[in-house]
Amino acid sequence: MLLRDIVSKLSLNTIGEVPDNLSVSGMGSLQAANSGQISFIAGRKYVKYLAETKACAVIMDYESLKDRLLPNVKFIILDSKDPYLAFAKATHFFYEGQNIRELKTEGFIDKTSVKGADTVLFKGVFVGSDTVIGDGCKIMNNAVIGKNVTIGNNVMIYPNVTVYDNSKIGNNCIVHAGSVIGSDGFGYARDKARYVKIIHSGYAILEDDVEIGANATIDRGAVDFTVIGAGTKIDNLVQIAHNVIIGRNCAIAAQTGIAGSSVIGDNVTIGGQVGITGHIFIGNNVIIAAQSGVVNNIGDNEIVSGLPAFPIKDWRNSTVLFKKLPELFKKMKEIAKKRT
Repeated sequence: MLLRDIVSKLSLNTIGEVPDNLSVSGMGSLQAANSGQISFIAGRKYVKYLAETKACAVIMDYESLKDRLLPNVKFIILDSKDPYLAFAKATHFFYEGQNIRELKTEGFIDKTSVKGADTVLFKGVFVGSDTVIGDGCKIMNNAVIGKNVTIGNNVMIYPNVTVYDNSKIGNNCIVHAGSVIGSDGFGYARDKARYVKIIHSGYAILEDDVEIGANATIDRGAVDFTVIGAGTKIDNLVQIAHNVIIGRNCAIAAQTGIAGSSVIGDNVTIGGQVGITGHIFIGNNVIIAAQSGVVNNIGDNEIVSGLPAFPIKDWRNSTVLFKKLPELFKKMKEIAKKRT
C-alpha cells in the first residue's frame, strides 16, 4: 500500500517528504520494523528506540515528542494526536482477514438452514437446523453452530468455537478459537445429599461489533437471556454466567469471572482477574482495577480496587498504611512495655 494513501485515509499530517511511489508492506515495532514498514510511538519512554528504528515512517504525537527527537531523523513523521488509535486503524489496511485463504465451502449445513452471500464454512464446520447465517461470514474449521442460531453479517468465528442452540450473534462480531457461546449456567438446587440440575432454557445474545477472546465462555440465561452489549470487547479466559447483562462498549480483561444475574452498565473497564459476585448492579463509566473482588453495587463513574472493592483513592491510602503495619505494631509493643 502506498504511504501517501495511508496518510490520506488516516488524515495524518506529515513532517518530511512522502515520495509518491513509497510502498509499505505492513506494520512493525520500532525495534523490529524494516524499511518497508511503518511503526508508531505512543509514549515518551519509547523515544530511545527512535534512533535505531529502520521504519520508513513513524506515527507519533509530534508536539509532545519533538523536544526528544534527534535532528535529521531518518524516517517520515506521521503526526497524530492519538497515535495508538491511528496505529489500530492502520492495522486494518494490512492484516484484516489475512489468514482467510480457503474459499471452498466444505462444512456441513442442515438443509433447513440458510447462509448468506460470500459466507464461507471451512472444513469440519457443522451447522444445525433452522439456523440463519448472514452475508460475508467466515466460520472456520471444526466450529459447531447449533439449532435455531442467528448470526449477522461479516462475522468471524475461529476454529473450535461452539455456539449453542438459540444463540444470537450480531453483525461484525469476532469469536476466537475455543470459545463457547450459550452453554449451561452453573445452576443447581440442593436436595439433601445431592444437587438437582436447573435446566437452562434461555439463550445468549452478542450484539453488533462484539469481540470474544479465546477460550471464553458466555452462559445462556436460565429462563431468558444473557446479553453482551454492542461494541464490548472480552479478553481470553473470561467467564460470563447466566443472565448477566453487560452494556455497550465495555472492555473486560482476561480471567475475569462475572456471576449470575449481575448487570453492568455502558463503557465499563474491568481489569484482569476481577471477580464479580451475582445479583449486583455496576453503573456506567466504571473502572475496576485488576484482581478486585466486587461484592456490592457500584454507582456511575466510580473507580474501585481491592477485595472487597472500594474507591481507589481510599484503597491506595489503605495500601500505604498496610505496608506500615509491622512498623506500627512494633511501636505499639514498645509503648505497651513502657506502660507496664
